[in-house]
Amino acid sequence: MQIHIFTSRLTARLQYVGKFILEQQMGLQVKWVLQPPVLISEAWINYTHASYADAFNITPHSLLFETDIKQQKIEFCSFDSLKAFFPCVSAADFPFDIFAATFYLLSRYEEYLYSEQDKHGRFPATASIAYQQKFLDEPIVHHWIQAFQQALSSKFPYLKFRLPVSRLIPTYDVDMAFAYRGKPLFRQIGAAVWDIWHRHFSEITLRWKVVINQTKDPYDVYEWLNGIHEFHHLQPIYFFPVGKYGRYDKQIAPTHPVYKKLIVSTSSNFTTGIHLSYASFLNERKIKREIGIFASVAGFQPKHNRFHYLRFRIPDSYRQLLSAGIQHDYSMGYATHVGFRAGVADAFFWYDLIAEKETALLIHPFCWMDTGVVQLKSSPDAYAEQVWRMWEKIHAAGGTCMLVLHPNYFSEYGRFCGYRQAYQHVVQQIMQRQ
Repeated sequence: MQIHIFTSRLTARLQYVGKFILEQQMGLQVKWVLQPPVLISEAWINYTHASYADAFNITPHSLLFETDIKQQKIEFCSFDSLKAFFPCVSAADFPFDIFAATFYLLSRYEEYLYSEQDKHGRFPATASIAYQQKFLDEPIVHHWIQAFQQALSSKFPYLKFRLPVSRLIPTYDVDMAFAYRGKPLFRQIGAAVWDIWHRHFSEITLRWKVVINQTKDPYDVYEWLNGIHEFHHLQPIYFFPVGKYGRYDKQIAPTHPVYKKLIVSTSSNFTTGIHLSYASFLNERKIKREIGIFASVAGFQPKHNRFHYLRFRIPDSYRQLLSAGIQHDYSMGYATHVGFRAGVADAFFWYDLIAEKETALLIHPFCWMDTGVVQLKSSPDAYAEQVWRMWEKIHAAGGTCMLVLHPNYFSEYGRFCGYRQAYQHVVQQIMQRQ
């Protein structure tokens, strides 16, 4: 169905966020008008400081009519137990400017203004308004849209909206494809010396058996994962690193036959992408080099990426991805905190605030990463409970529950015992509920 939006000035920012909320999320067709409709029989939103009895009135904040990036005075309000900001005047039909507030979160406006980074050069979760106002763990934009849709329905009962559909997408960062297989001799010797020094004799025995092909590598869980995906009809995404070995980049050589075979076989069954290295941060030359290596190994040019350690900076990293031919990025989230970095649980196109335009880079946000749980040595029950809690929130919002997982955590080896069963159980729970 069609809805008109009357505004005094149509900007790229307003078009971008209007399309996301009304077209992508609600399923409406937007018609922009610069004059108030006369004797119109269709639904219309008045996005000006005037007020019209037959319109749905939203008092605009100045954000969507600006062309610079500056500190914004953010005033918060609450309605229906939800936190929101950029409140409207009392005569409006909605308590806050949902267009400006959504744009602020989707564009990651605050990340352009905050100069301090954590030790990995990342924007810290604790600096975000979502964390500071305690709504980081809620898909807040979806809640706003649900309330907005109800309000529009009250004003225009004949409007028909798209029914939201929730889904689960597991994604895997293959940081360590194998525990022992494919590693060069100097790494095998160094690890063996360390094991001897710490009297880990069972480790030495297992390493030797894997090297001479007497037993399966403990991190080789890919057939087991494939079984889960096939049984539940899931469409996972795998990200493979191909950068040089370093302090934070521990993968084996991409040209090694065992790793190349894994990349090629996985790509023949599922969506795969590149896991750009820690060392490639803000280095376009290294990014393009790694993409070239991936293409030579996999046999196709990668279109999907997730940055290792989620090490990226807006806008530079996203511009480098576009320059290198990447069309989808899956890094929008935090390694340190569960939740919704951009406030949403659905894909959206990146808006370049400096260029003032919507780009072709599609951002796929995730809500939960297993690293924090496992590194804190939380129990497998706590692992499953966190995933289930995030799924319930996203299912209620009608969004996409994207998880970031590491296959080696399912090895049932050493400190990873129990997470395999926990993951399998919670996936089964989710698919029964879906």
